[in-house]
Amino acid sequence: MGRRRKDRELYWGNMLERQLDSGLSVASFCRQESISAPSFYAWRRKLSQRDATLAQPRTQAQEVADFGAQLVPVRIASATSPEPVRILLPHGTSIDAPSTIDRRTLVELLGALREAQLC
Repeated sequence: MGRRRKDRELYWGNMLERQLDSGLSVASFCRQESISAPSFYAWRRKLSQRDATLAQPRTQAQEVADFGAQLVPVRIASATSPEPVRILLPHGTSIDAPSTIDRRTLVELLGALREAQLC
């Protein structure tokens, strides 16, 4: 939605609230504010229809359609050979482990390095 349209919606939304708060009839309020009564009625109808549409519950199909519109295609460059996990040791040595390494094996590896006083 363009900025100008949003500004107009805010302006007319404010006018609708002010008319309700004033206690005046639409005709009297429009005369007092020097605005067109037909425009006032048109904007009241437009904004109430918009608000009614926003208040309607969404179906599961609408939710799925909106979610699908947010998805973007992704290409995995190298699914068969992922980058290894590089473990940098304090003395400048590094160890490369496969990215598929499980937590238990990694803990055992770090424990063995600690015992050997390499980390």
